[in-house]
Order: sequence, then C-alpha cells, then structure tokens
Amino acid sequence: MVTVRPAEVSDADRIAEIHVRTWQAAYAGAMPADVLDGLTAASFAERDRRAIARRTPPVEVFVAEADGGPDGDPVVVGFCMVGPYGLVQGQPDERAGEVYAIYAAPEHWSTGAGFALMRAGVDHLAAHGRTEVRLWVLADNPRARRFYERFGFVADGGARTETVGDGGPAPAVIEEVRYTLSRR
Repeated sequence: MVTVRPAEVSDADRIAEIHVRTWQAAYAGAMPADVLDGLTAASFAERDRRAIARRTPPVEVFVAEADGGPDGDPVVVGFCMVGPYGLVQGQPDERAGEVYAIYAAPEHWSTGAGFALMRAGVDHLAAHGRTEVRLWVLADNPRARRFYERFGFVADGGARTETVGDGGPAPAVIEEVRYTLSRR
C-alpha cells in the first residue's frame, strides 16, 4: 500500500537517490550516457534539503511511502514537487500551478505510487486556487507522457529546449513539451 505525506528535510537524501536512479533508468538513450553517469545523489541532496526547508504555500514537496523497509517500516519510493507555474523562472503565475518534478523509484513504476503523488500535488495546487496545472516533460519520454495523459493532462503546444549536465564534459540540449491539466 502506498501513502503520501509532506516531505521532511530528513527525506532529502532518499529523494536525491530516487531522482538520480530514475533519471538514469528513464532517460537512458534520450540523454548522453556521460551526463547520466555523472549524476550523483550528493549533487541533488543539498538542493532538495533547501527546497524542503524553505517551502511556503503553495510550494510543497510530497513523498510516497510503501512497506518494505528493513525493519518493516515504510520506505520512501517517490516524490513530487509542486508550486506556482513559472516560479523557477522568477515569473510566478497566480492562476496556474506547476509540477516541478515527479519521480518514483524504477522498482515502483506501475505500482500506483506516481498516481498517488500526482493526485496529492494536483489536489494541493487546487486547494491553493490553481485552476490549471502545467508540467514540462522530455519530448523523448513516451512512458511519462502516457502517464500524464492517463491522468488527464493534454499536450498544449508549449515547447522549449533545456541544457543539462552544464558542469560536465558534454552538456546535452534536450527538447521538452508542456502539458496542461484544467481544473475548471
């Protein structure tokens, strides 16, 4: 059984581990191997700790937990970060929300963890008056795109390029497409 709760700063290391492992599994072939091989949980963990510690509504970070820890305790198997659309670019939209990140550990794909996280994130944004929810997804990520479409998101024609692996030997330019979910 999967449960979702707001993240705590103590979850940052596990969130970072999931982030790296999921990128390496989901983006293999869509991003250069040296970019994916160069990812480290340590590079994500400090950023995640700061994001969790300074979140203010409507920004929120959720984690999904499932049974299976070493002592039978629940273990974090995924996470979702949401907030105002455009906040990262410094131009927040008061009407729209954004799913900044949503990842489930590869061994928990198709278990309901991602759906539970998305439901928590979308409901949270709606509770804070966001009538639309948007997200950006790698154009060459058919699995994620199918997931968003099953949830009710629709590709809205938005497109952009991003550079990943800036600090590495060979940064990669990736194509992303935008999806929107209307909550009216």
